[in-house]
Amino acid sequence: MHEVSFIPGNKALAEKLITCNGSIFVLMDEHTHRFCYPRISEILPLQHHQIIIGAGEEHKNLKTCEYIWKQLRESGADRKSVVLNLGGGMVTDIGGFTAATYMRGISFINLPTSLLGMVDASIGGKNGIDVDAFKNMVGTFKFPDQIIIWPDFLDTLPDKEWNNGMAEVIKHALLAGNELWEKIQNVIAVNEINSKPFKFAISTLLPEIIKVKSQIVKADPEEKGDRIYLNFGHTIGHGLESYSLAHDSHPISHGEAVLMGMICEGYLSNKLCDLSKEELQSLIQNIRKIHVIHPVKGKAIPEIMKFVKSDKKRASGTLSIPLLKHIGTPIVISGISENDLIESVHFYNSLAG
Repeated sequence: MHEVSFIPGNKALAEKLITCNGSIFVLMDEHTHRFCYPRISEILPLQHHQIIIGAGEEHKNLKTCEYIWKQLRESGADRKSVVLNLGGGMVTDIGGFTAATYMRGISFINLPTSLLGMVDASIGGKNGIDVDAFKNMVGTFKFPDQIIIWPDFLDTLPDKEWNNGMAEVIKHALLAGNELWEKIQNVIAVNEINSKPFKFAISTLLPEIIKVKSQIVKADPEEKGDRIYLNFGHTIGHGLESYSLAHDSHPISHGEAVLMGMICEGYLSNKLCDLSKEELQSLIQNIRKIHVIHPVKGKAIPEIMKFVKSDKKRASGTLSIPLLKHIGTPIVISGISENDLIESVHFYNSLAG
């Protein structure tokens, strides 16, 4: 397992980074190069290298991997080198994958700069890329040497990136239930969304939020059991996201797709499990504070279902989906019909207006 370190300031961050023995290659996208790299450039070793890639999920592909591998090779990276993934979920996903496969694997450190990266994408050892519009179809399980959480980076995020990350915050809280779910509901209820008090309150809860995923991953590092719970909202969410990547000039974000997916899968939890109407309404009300309902076009649904049924959690022809028996009690359901999946999307659409 990896170490997750919460770093309070520049000095502590510098002390963490100078422990690297090999040459450092800082991987970042265009946005983190502009907004985040200047904050740490002076505390990095003088001889570090920069690798800059395009921003956005559309760049999480084999072509970008080939570019990164070429940059590593031409700059003399060897098996003692370290890749420092400076960015959000896309950067940590592709950075972990390219490090895990370059020379059969070199070390990497995740320094997430987004809320989504801090609470989810950088944690757990899953690394991968998309193939065409199919999400994370090729990847590895390889843990970073370290995960460094530096909350100062949250100051660089636009509001839409906060909303993106809040999808995973809400998901973790729904899985944990009890005290954490109450705390997240309270933050959403008493603060204007994306106000300074809201962002401060969420940032103070980061250790508790991250602990939810870390504990599940520690018990099931390769997703052979309970780790599948972390995919709540992602089965239908990935179908929606993949469709958007394939067809939209401005695709929906991962967080938006997961928020939509959690409403759909919350509906299925109520229909197929024991999730009460009150719990479903609580889930929906909190998500709607973050997310504006955008109805899914009817003509898109058949193709969305094809993406859903290609999900990685499919085994022996059967799709297994993590749902909620109650808030705080996830359960895996297999053999859900396509009619039920489609009905859940229609339910999401019914909330518009």
